[in-house]
Amino acid sequence: MPISINGNGTITGISTGGLPDGCVDTDTIANNAVTSTKSSGLQRRISTTVTAPTGADNITHTITAGVKKIDVILSNVSSASNSNMELQLGDSGGIETSGYNNAMGFHRTGGSGQEATVSNSTGSFATYGLDSAGYNLWGYFKLYNPTGNTWNAEHVFWGDEATNHQFFGNGYKELSGTMTQIKLKTNSGNFDSGVVTIVETMGDS
Repeated sequence: MPISINGNGTITGISTGGLPDGCVDTDTIANNAVTSTKSSGLQRRISTTVTAPTGADNITHTITAGVKKIDVILSNVSSASNSNMELQLGDSGGIETSGYNNAMGFHRTGGSGQEATVSNSTGSFATYGLDSAGYNLWGYFKLYNPTGNTWNAEHVFWGDEATNHQFFGNGYKELSGTMTQIKLKTNSGNFDSGVVTIVETMGDS
């Protein structure tokens, strides 16, 4: 179809994707012209940074509706007792403390150079092997929502008390309803240092 400029101010004949890159920007779109329904599939990131509260044993964060991916990034975080960390998910009924399918462990230098020590957890997405207050952690938990109320999880950490160790884990959890909150907690004792950044990604990307 040929492109036509009509007398009523409209243009016809432009196919989907026919506009050149960069010709539509924020100023072109009227305020509130993009509805929440139209924007729900777009990728949008929300970042929250909190200082790990000294003396508290958990950080509870309210999830934005529509989130499909969550990164919980730890920097120089430790506990005054045991520096293993746990991540729990919750819905309108509260934080869920059972039904997790999670394997975790660590690699370290061994006789073969690739020795691995592993365990599992049903009460949270948990780390394993960070059993000392001397560990300060750098790394992340990642959560993905592939379908329904199921959330896949993975984590990777480095601890400064054992510089040749890598701590890892993965699993999934099916909630009884839409996820509304997450809780990062210590295995025992309270936080005594660090910064936690939570990045939420909206949409399907």
